[in-house]
Amino acid sequence: MSKSPPFITTTGGAAEYLPPAGQARDDLLALVRIGLDFRAQWHGKRPGALAALVLDCVKRAGPPYSFAQLLDELETDAAQVGADVCSPCDSVNRVRELVVFHLPRRGRVEVPFATLRRHLTTAKIILKSENSHDR
Repeated sequence: MSKSPPFITTTGGAAEYLPPAGQARDDLLALVRIGLDFRAQWHGKRPGALAALVLDCVKRAGPPYSFAQLLDELETDAAQVGADVCSPCDSVNRVRELVVFHLPRRGRVEVPFATLRRHLTTAKIILKSENSHDR
């Protein structure tokens, strides 16, 4: 029966498999420690303003989370004008399949429907995982 290879989880465990003492060994261990600190800080790409806006609209629209519902919510947001309401959605053009947003860091942006469909798919996945955790 073959023995499974050891699983290295710390720099101490890695030290067993490095060359004997010397500058190369110390440099490698220092790089491993830096890598562990970096990995602990990295949390992945965070969703932007557009993804958050689509997720909010999908939550307001409710199931079955269709693209038509998303467009209706965006049109409602765009139509609301007043001192109290300031929506980032400016207009929805169903003929050209574009939605115009005013995003915080990017300014005025024309977003094609294909991008909105991608964000809708991601929002559905997020809502599905939130609903499964609630049970």
